[in-house]
Amino acid sequence: MTNFKLYYTPTSCGAASFITATIGGLTFESETVDLGSHKTKAGADFYAINPKGNVPTIAFGDGSILNENVATLTFLADHGNAGLAPKEGTPERYRYLNDVAFVATELHPAFGALFNPSLTPEARAAAVANTERRINKLTALLAGKSFLNGKTLSAADIYAYIVLSWAGFVGVTLTPAAQSYFDGLKGNDGIQKGLAAIAAVQ
Repeated sequence: MTNFKLYYTPTSCGAASFITATIGGLTFESETVDLGSHKTKAGADFYAINPKGNVPTIAFGDGSILNENVATLTFLADHGNAGLAPKEGTPERYRYLNDVAFVATELHPAFGALFNPSLTPEARAAAVANTERRINKLTALLAGKSFLNGKTLSAADIYAYIVLSWAGFVGVTLTPAAQSYFDGLKGNDGIQKGLAAIAAVQ
């Protein structure tokens, strides 16, 4: 499957889609986006490609797009060859979607709020506490497992890895359990391959 282009930024959640596509052996075009100016690397108006202005965005040859992590990651996992998402209709599929949705709706927004430079000290303290609660939820889901599904790397883990990688930038200290999970993912050969591919195209 090569008839798509991925728009992303290397340090944002869009990196999870790039890594998922790379691990899955997909051949694809990609272009980075400056989220400050909403211009692509080539200088195009990103709003003309994706009216939401968010990344990741997968653009297809027919002009249609996917621009939410649950959709982009699942599409890429389904079309790759690395088994990063279970087959449709299986119980494992719904548990996978549950995991991706947790990262998308709870973990990611909690970390994302801390990038707001206008937070008052009180608001920041509340946001940090909220993020810590979400980290604790994540580790409860893991229950000591190396992967969210308890068996193998999935696109949900890749997404969680990228979000947890923001901890140092926003001044959050991961719990020992979360740090252990993150370190295990950081050492994963597939994730290392994806990160190397991102670095190579910059």
